[in-house]
Amino acid sequence: METSRKLGPIRVLEKCQRRNKRLLKALEVNELISSELQLGPLLKLIMEVTQKVMEAEACSLFLLDAETGDLVFQVALGESGEKLRELYRVPKGTGIAGWAAEHVQPVLQNDVYSDERFNPDYDKQTGFCTRNMACVPVCYGEECIGVCQVINRIDGDFNEDDVHLLETLSKMAAVAIENARVHQCLLEQSLLERDLELAHQLQQSFLPASPPAVEGYDCAFINRSAFEVGGDLYDAFLLPDGRVAYFLGDVSGKGVAAALIMSRVLKDLRFEAVAGGNAGDMLNRFNAGFCETVSKGMFVTMTLLILEPGSGRVEIANAGHLPPVYLQDGKVRSGLEASGPPVGILGMADYSCDSIQLQPGETVLMYTDGITEAKSPQGKLLGEDGMMALLNKAPQGAGNCIDFLCRGVKRFADGMRQSDDITLLALHRE
Repeated sequence: METSRKLGPIRVLEKCQRRNKRLLKALEVNELISSELQLGPLLKLIMEVTQKVMEAEACSLFLLDAETGDLVFQVALGESGEKLRELYRVPKGTGIAGWAAEHVQPVLQNDVYSDERFNPDYDKQTGFCTRNMACVPVCYGEECIGVCQVINRIDGDFNEDDVHLLETLSKMAAVAIENARVHQCLLEQSLLERDLELAHQLQQSFLPASPPAVEGYDCAFINRSAFEVGGDLYDAFLLPDGRVAYFLGDVSGKGVAAALIMSRVLKDLRFEAVAGGNAGDMLNRFNAGFCETVSKGMFVTMTLLILEPGSGRVEIANAGHLPPVYLQDGKVRSGLEASGPPVGILGMADYSCDSIQLQPGETVLMYTDGITEAKSPQGKLLGEDGMMALLNKAPQGAGNCIDFLCRGVKRFADGMRQSDDITLLALHRE
């Protein structure tokens, strides 16, 4: 009888020692997984230490698919682990794991085949025999982000202490997983910002820093992208016959794809312009080649001016772009109408060529819709009328005109974020 009485306290002491040992191991696990910020290696590490601490034959981790609610296998260790990974996902609410995620409650089951929630298909497909299971939701705060389960306790059945320990491990795992996800997001954001900055630098390198000097004429341009990479483009260059080409356009879409198309446009348009002809001929050749080689759905609106410096004659061909504005004696005299569809729409488009005689003191201004679509804090658009009202007050000179217009747009927007690229090109005869 005395010996029997002594065995009780000894067993209690052994149990406490075993529990303390496992808790100390859990603290070591926490330190270990907290040091890993790569999500893939972290998930594998969590499962390896969980299987070891829980003394289980198999261990698996599912993460919740936020869109479908399914549980997706991330790591499966132990016998049949690789086969389990091939099964990939557990539909929402099915199986013991699905029930634990849906109800955000742990499950302790030492006779899984007596539990109607248990799905035996996995055992049938893998040849594995599941006897018992402890399964707990992995929660970050109040949100369930997955499920962790251990299968087949090596020395018998799972108990409530096992469940509590697994819950402790899952809480540690949840924090580590979220930290790794945040770290991954920051890395991706940093890489994206770097790529966009490089794309911006590359795009700006395509654009001319200054127009060619032409005696008796003043040219100025400005380009302000709404985002890192814009779709507006411009160019100014001398032709072999002494004429000067001025070009402004807007590529459909935004971002890196638009920047790549932009580089193609600038190169090919220079090639066609050097081949000669009037402004309409140049656009016709360029459009034919663009339609043949560029993906459907991509198009460019553009205006091309060809100046004969000696006479002041300016040829104008327009491909679906906003018509250039003609200013005489500091006042808006006309908006020169478009002459064809955007480049890339119709391979057989026939672009006509208009001309004006630019007299001393007169200016031709080309612009993109970032100007007219500037928005006030009250949600009002500047519009064409607002732009014309500003131009009627603009001083003479290409640079002066552009600076005045940009300041007026800035006052109108009154701190509102620029929603579209703003590009201006002005040609003034002195």
